[in-house]
Amino acid sequence: SSFPPVLHPARFPPRAPRRRSPGRSLRAMKAYLLLYNAACCAGWGFCVARTVALAANGAAAREVYADVGQVLMVSQTAMLLEILHSLLGLVPSPVVTVAIQVSSRIFIAWGHLYWVPECQRHWSFILMVISWGITEVVRYAFYFCGLLGFVPFPLFWLRYSLFMVLYPTGITGELLQALIGMGAHWKVANPLWYRLSLIVLVAYVPGSPGMIGNMWANRKRSLKKRSAAKEEPKGVVWPKTKAGDRSSTSTNRAILAAAAGAGPGGSAAAEKVSREKKWRFAYNKHLLDHVSQSLESKDGCIAMAKAGLNAAHETFMFVRDGHPEMPMKEAMEKLTTGAFETAELVGGQPLPSKRDLSLSYGGVLGRPYYNFKNRRNTKVTGLELRRQLDQWVEYGTMEPDVAEALKTLQMNQDSWLDLSSMYFVLLGAASAMGPLHFLLSLGANVIAVARPGALKGILSKARNTPGKVIFPVKKGSNWKAFLASGDFDGLSKVSGCDLLTQTPEIADWVLSVAPGKQLTIGNYTYLDGALHVQIAVACDCIIDKLCRARKDTAVAFLGTPTDAHVVTQEAADAAKAAHKNAPAWMAMWEACGVLKPNKAKAAGGQQFMDAIVSDQGPNYILSKRLQHWRAMVAREDGHKASSNVSPSTATSSVTSNASFAAAYGGMHIFRPMEVIYQELSLSIMGALLIHDLRNPKSAANPANELAHPLCLFQATSFHGGIWRCPYTISTIGIPSAIKYYLAVFWAQILIGIGLVATVTQYAVAGTLPSALAKALALVPPAVWRDVSAPLAA
Repeated sequence: SSFPPVLHPARFPPRAPRRRSPGRSLRAMKAYLLLYNAACCAGWGFCVARTVALAANGAAAREVYADVGQVLMVSQTAMLLEILHSLLGLVPSPVVTVAIQVSSRIFIAWGHLYWVPECQRHWSFILMVISWGITEVVRYAFYFCGLLGFVPFPLFWLRYSLFMVLYPTGITGELLQALIGMGAHWKVANPLWYRLSLIVLVAYVPGSPGMIGNMWANRKRSLKKRSAAKEEPKGVVWPKTKAGDRSSTSTNRAILAAAAGAGPGGSAAAEKVSREKKWRFAYNKHLLDHVSQSLESKDGCIAMAKAGLNAAHETFMFVRDGHPEMPMKEAMEKLTTGAFETAELVGGQPLPSKRDLSLSYGGVLGRPYYNFKNRRNTKVTGLELRRQLDQWVEYGTMEPDVAEALKTLQMNQDSWLDLSSMYFVLLGAASAMGPLHFLLSLGANVIAVARPGALKGILSKARNTPGKVIFPVKKGSNWKAFLASGDFDGLSKVSGCDLLTQTPEIADWVLSVAPGKQLTIGNYTYLDGALHVQIAVACDCIIDKLCRARKDTAVAFLGTPTDAHVVTQEAADAAKAAHKNAPAWMAMWEACGVLKPNKAKAAGGQQFMDAIVSDQGPNYILSKRLQHWRAMVAREDGHKASSNVSPSTATSSVTSNASFAAAYGGMHIFRPMEVIYQELSLSIMGALLIHDLRNPKSAANPANELAHPLCLFQATSFHGGIWRCPYTISTIGIPSAIKYYLAVFWAQILIGIGLVATVTQYAVAGTLPSALAKALALVPPAVWRDVSAPLAA
């Protein structure tokens, strides 16, 4: 080397580029918002204090305006920044809502008050300023305290209660100010602004009740949330963070990081996950990395699954009065009180003499599912069923192995569909997507884990089936008397259980049920948000304990199509070909950046599709990941594992959301997408479960080698077209919804277009369409004079 040793470059490694600390950015943002809220609170506080003081001393509105007008205009104009805050994501408020509220205030302040002396002299100015001022002082003080982490209850109550009085008084003041400005000035000075103001006032008619109604809903929701936050959580809970709360974000991230650290990426992969600051919006990227790394190695995949499950068991806590808070792993061993004994109800119907595999379906491929609502319970059997399966395969809605599995089940239906000797543990037995009724109709023995209220409904329906329901009751209770008398209300008071608060006891009870019998335990639970992960962890702890104690236990899960699944080469090629041949209207949506091609990603010799819908959130995907991990680990340990993907299903809980209902209603335009009713989903998923357990050649059987553990979720997937669709499920929602609205609400849309055209013509030209003008000409002139006369100041 030509360098002296002391100057050799190796002694001076290049400095890493300086990275701006995300924490510093967050602190700067918080400091800015604190300053903004404090300044606005002070500005509005000055306005309302001076207005009240002057009005109390008998000052006229004109004198009040002269005193506070300048500060009022500055404070009101500063609210325009709130639209920017919402656009930039500094605050969670909806952009459209904020824009409407701020714009209506700007319209009054700058559109009338500032320019029209008559507005400044009218008593409505004082009414408006006091209403605005009190509202804003409370609101900005509420936000300021919220940023500091604590909102006193009096301030909280005022924030969500004063609107009952201040919104009506404020709206009254705004309307009077606009009417005075229009009549006293703008009608002559600027007819265009006069007409625009009239249009805005008309919008107040539906807008004002809507705004007040929205605040009522916010009040109810916020009071409920605050009340719940005061209650000390019980049972399975998220661990406390450094900040002292039980936020889900850091734990969610830590569990995936633990799984990543056990894979091929090692500590570097774990660190990459742990460093992610915007987890809510970036979790899907890390989940795709997780699947990609899992595919690099079979052993690595299992190691990652075990690490993720272990992290969940050690991280999630269990809270119970009289005991210290402890990890779930510890609670499952220590908190076993033997709270339950076993009860059973035998259905009164005999086993069917002839068993026919049937599916409930009345739809037509390529048509909106809702057009066939009245045919959803149509039974499809025999040769018709086989033809329907072939149609689904040819269309691309299901994979060929699904059809083959169901045909195999049909060929063996006389023996395989006799479930009288089979025992199923259903965690969340009353779930809308669970196989309860399918199993009971075939004579199965169902061990129902459900809450008392849900169990009451289960028992009532089970009486009219050939199946048996085994359920937990409180020790020492006289459940037999209740059952014999048909008193299900009384029985519900001593039966049932809570998966979140009685997890250890439920596990021990399940262990004791049906000794010597092979059990199949399935998790069919669903809760919203963070609770979904909590109950998923509870169920996994129960399943883990049962599998360790009873080695012949089988496990079952219901897979979601909106995940990252390994797909066949045939499916990947079909999606690619569909994109290549997509019609021009789809290409236009793609060119606008709305649609994203559905391209398979390669990893470890396999292909997988990104069908994650980020709006579902990181908690939903973690819950499903826990199920994937358990299915793979259980199968690796020698347990049968059934985990079939169910298609997009129009359940009542899904379609109650207007956006989801609209998207579902139009998805058929993206061949081979098909949304199905709950009846078909339940019948086909139940049938696939039985196939997995009965057929020794099924992918669920650990004796059959899979190309990779993740191929378990590739097998027998009824994905509803997602794998073969030309565009990703996460991007087809907008065009689908538009198609639905055009098809269902075309009349309302035409009326709306006509109304917009009429309003625009009036605003710009001051004229109305001839037909409307003729209709209005029937109104007596005296009425028009009275309506349009200016208000006296």
